[in-house]
Amino acid sequence: MLTDIANAIRFQAGVATLFTPGEMAAAATALDGTNEGNYQAQIYMTLESGILSGHVFEDIADAIRGQNGSTDTYLPGEMAAAILALSWDVGLKPRAVLTSLGTLEFNYVDGRHCYSGGVPVDAWEVDPAGYSSASARPYDSVKLQVQKVVFHSSWAQVGMTNANYLLNAFESMTEVSGFENMSGMRSANQMFGSCSMLETIYATSFSNSGLSGSLMFNGCSRLVGGTDGFVPSTTSGASACKIGAGGVLTDPNKDARTWFYGHFYEDGEAVLTATQAPDPSRTLRATGRICAIGKYVGLGFTPWTGTAGATHRQYLTAVTFAADMATYSTLRFDYLLYSCTAATSVSGLGSLSGVTSMRFTFSSCSALTSLDFRGFDPLALTDLYYTFGGASALAAIYADSTWELPSSGVSGSSCFYNCRSLVGGNGTAWSSSATSYTYFRIDTASTPGYLTAQ
Repeated sequence: MLTDIANAIRFQAGVATLFTPGEMAAAATALDGTNEGNYQAQIYMTLESGILSGHVFEDIADAIRGQNGSTDTYLPGEMAAAILALSWDVGLKPRAVLTSLGTLEFNYVDGRHCYSGGVPVDAWEVDPAGYSSASARPYDSVKLQVQKVVFHSSWAQVGMTNANYLLNAFESMTEVSGFENMSGMRSANQMFGSCSMLETIYATSFSNSGLSGSLMFNGCSRLVGGTDGFVPSTTSGASACKIGAGGVLTDPNKDARTWFYGHFYEDGEAVLTATQAPDPSRTLRATGRICAIGKYVGLGFTPWTGTAGATHRQYLTAVTFAADMATYSTLRFDYLLYSCTAATSVSGLGSLSGVTSMRFTFSSCSALTSLDFRGFDPLALTDLYYTFGGASALAAIYADSTWELPSSGVSGSSCFYNCRSLVGGNGTAWSSSATSYTYFRIDTASTPGYLTAQ
């Protein structure tokens, strides 16, 4: 058997080298499809007695599995045939290489290799002309296994101009890097469509000149640009594929984003905190990070916005802003608690400062009856559009007696839309003709508002 295994290795490598049993696993691992054209079989030797470590065959089996990506077990008598059955992807060609780390690496090199870490698990030749649908991609069957995508520097040589559907529906992918190596593409229809977990596309440079891309970022509700926190809408196209203000790309050397974390526990409480690790003593429903400057445009970016099941927002009943949230100099809370219809309490608002935008933050929180803004610094606020819109049970909003919005630079129509239960501290009752942000002030005889000073 050992002679058969050694001959199989020699045949694949095209060599006449002799191997001891302990060298065979390493020799099998080193096979890469290169054949030196000097194969010489070794004849069977006279049997000798002795003790052969079981690790020899275990290591050879591991080497075979490392080569073919299989999880099969091999008897010693099956190993030679398994080695002879090995084949390699060789030659210079554009490939998508799936690695052991869950990364799909696009590269253009001689042979099946990866440079982003891990080892190759599988690979597919990529058509430089692109694809007419997501299902036409040769790697489509593994799309849900991919956590990151890397465009290696060699990929720029491919000159791919049609990127339609290239990464469409990679629903587990959180990050793309090396996107500068896609510069020159001209069409990117639905390229990132339905990449619902995608947060970052890194590029050191990129030009979108001549690029078109219908629904390029459709469903990318977590994607945040690294310059100003721009988040694409469902209809955002190629014009948003850029570095800078209003762009979804992030220069890794100029990333202005910071992140906080949302831990959604089994008891219905969501804790917003600077601490990445959830409380180990509590049962967790879901956890995730949220960009502190993200200009989110709808649902789908928080741990409590699952489409169904235990992570659906209907199960969120309480919200706590942890004291460590005070460490952020800038915060945006757009859509943060939108349509959390079962939430009855929100605590910790008093520890916050630097909050600039609260678009739809508490909108449609129809079970909330009161909010306490005492200690909250309102001087950074600029956008209060629909902040409390549809919070129909909200009866009281408390604030410090010194509460005062900035004298200019604030907007927010329909801030109090349909807050029909709301009454200010001086008795001003909500009116459908008084719903703008200007009523986000202490209610007094001379300045009617919807806040109660305490």
